[in-house]
Amino acid sequence: RRIETETILKALTVATCGAMIVTIITFLLSITDKGFPFIMYLFEAASAFGTVGLSMGLTPELSSVGRIFIILTMFVGRLGPLTLGFALTKRRKKEAYRHPKGNIMIG
Repeated sequence: RRIETETILKALTVATCGAMIVTIITFLLSITDKGFPFIMYLFEAASAFGTVGLSMGLTPELSSVGRIFIILTMFVGRLGPLTLGFALTKRRKKEAYRHPKGNIMIG
C-alpha cells in the first residue's frame, strides 16, 4: 500500500498550522497575563487547541483578554484543522495505473 503525497502534505500542513497557532496563543497569553510560568501558558494553549478539557488552573486567573484568546483557540482547534484538511483537497488527473491506496484520517 502507499500513502499519497497529497495526504502527507495535508497532514504536515495541519500539524504545522496547529503548532503555529499554539505558539502564537502562548506568546499572546504571556504578554497579556504576566506572573505565571511560561509552561502554564503553553499547557493552557495546547489544551485549548486540542479541546481536551485539561487545565492547570490558570484559566480562571486570566484577564478577560486572555480568556477570549483561550475561547478562540478552542474554537479554532475544533474547526480549524478539519476544515483546513478539506480545503486543501485538490483534484488530480487520472493516471494510467495506480498502487492501492491506504486511507488515513487526518485532522
